[in-house]
Amino acid sequence: MNKTLELIKADIINMNGGKNSMRTMFVILFVIWGVAGFAFSPIYGLIVPLLMGVFFVPMMFQNELKYHSEKLHSILPINRRDLVTARFLFVTVLFTAMFIAFYLLMLLSLKIKLNYIIFGDDAEMFDTMGLLVSLSQGMFTEVGLLNLMYFTVYMCGMIGVAGLLRKHFKDKESFSGTLTFGGKKEVRRQEMIAVFIVLGIMLIAVLAIADVLPIIPMLLPILAAALQLAQAANGVMLSAVAVAIAIFTVIYQYVCTVVEYDEKEL
Repeated sequence: MNKTLELIKADIINMNGGKNSMRTMFVILFVIWGVAGFAFSPIYGLIVPLLMGVFFVPMMFQNELKYHSEKLHSILPINRRDLVTARFLFVTVLFTAMFIAFYLLMLLSLKIKLNYIIFGDDAEMFDTMGLLVSLSQGMFTEVGLLNLMYFTVYMCGMIGVAGLLRKHFKDKESFSGTLTFGGKKEVRRQEMIAVFIVLGIMLIAVLAIADVLPIIPMLLPILAAALQLAQAANGVMLSAVAVAIAIFTVIYQYVCTVVEYDEKEL
């Protein structure tokens, strides 16, 4: 455990050393959307967990890639599993802690209604949570909607963070190309695959709407069960499912990374 903590301390020092332009950009966006979420509507704050999912891992290891300090670990008396464990633990705990702090801030915003204090009756134009509650015709409360939206975004962000961390260990050059938006062949290939997946999903959706594929009748029982789960205990039940999915995804990515990194030639 001491070795893990020492590796985490080394990553913190590495992250704070040098010029980390991505960290500055992340902090600026975090503040802008955080203030918008707190002052106007928590829905605006949803962009922060999404930004964390995209920029968290690149921000933390930008200096390592920039100054090639990853070679340091090859001369330290540690095994590869120790490094993978330390970084997955560090990233997961820090991401979760930042998310919880931000979620509690948005929950406080929902309770005190700062937008009504600042703008008075004109604040109704910003009250998107109240509008969504009215559109749901009493099926959801504001707290229930906040729980569902934020913990769903947490799940997506945590899945993105774990995937990026695995990619960081698997292929640092490809990961560096992702940071710089370079035109590496591997990056272009992945982009093409993503485009084809999106087009495939759109085609399936069109065929389902046209009733060519009987997908909608098959999905109705699942959607009905998910709706009941979403209404239970102000969305806590479905939020717990989202958190469980995030946890199991992180564990899966961690195990895969340990196996892949242990077999990789450095």
